[in-house]
Amino acid sequence: MKKLFVIIIMSTFAGLVRADIVDFSFDPKRIVPGETVNYKAKWGILTIGSASSRVERTVYRYGRHVCYKVALSGRTNGLASLFYLRNNWTTYIDNKTFTSHLFTRSIREGNYKLDEKVYFNHRTQKATVMRLNYQTQQYYLKKVYNTPENIRDVATGFMLVRIVDFSKFNAGQRINVSGFYDATGYSVDVIIAGREYLKTSKGKVLCYKIKPIVPSNKVFDGLDAVDVWLSADKTQAIIQVKAKLKLGELILQQTDYFD
Repeated sequence: MKKLFVIIIMSTFAGLVRADIVDFSFDPKRIVPGETVNYKAKWGILTIGSASSRVERTVYRYGRHVCYKVALSGRTNGLASLFYLRNNWTTYIDNKTFTSHLFTRSIREGNYKLDEKVYFNHRTQKATVMRLNYQTQQYYLKKVYNTPENIRDVATGFMLVRIVDFSKFNAGQRINVSGFYDATGYSVDVIIAGREYLKTSKGKVLCYKIKPIVPSNKVFDGLDAVDVWLSADKTQAIIQVKAKLKLGELILQQTDYFD
């Protein structure tokens, strides 16, 4: 059960939003300092978890780069609290290139825990992974990875999907997205499904619908098992994510739109 929540928070977005935006038209003004967005995760009729994204009000300097600081969190609750999960991811995003400079994650899943920092060097195209030793309370070098140009971590990717201007795409077009998470590189095609109205607790909301083509695995029910709806307005907020799984359907919904 706890892995299902990780899938909806991470695997869906991780496969979706790591994109090279060199050829995209995007609007960084959609990133609003001080913004907090909350989500709930449902498996069938059960609410099994919650998640949030927060943009710090203050911009930060990372070397000579000016960065947004964005924090994502996910946790189980309700009946799913029996499967303990408290995960947090933080990223420092360049406000000009929208690439990642520093990514941290704190993972707590049952008895498992992990604290890690990833430093991205875009000049040398390297990602340096540092991991916390809980006995010494010091970070040690885990590994250095080669990375593609304009690399982004999953938290940066989560925000990136909000600033890509989907009004520039036609239904049926595809974009390829790639990135880095958990020592793994990804490359996934995303189909632009077009616009449609999504029924919410607040009424019908006009959305862009996109469909990442997920790799064949034992979790998702088919390659086109994931649908994502983003509001077709200036915020382009993620309203809902729906994933068809081998064991039912998992849905992530923004709480501003769903009771």
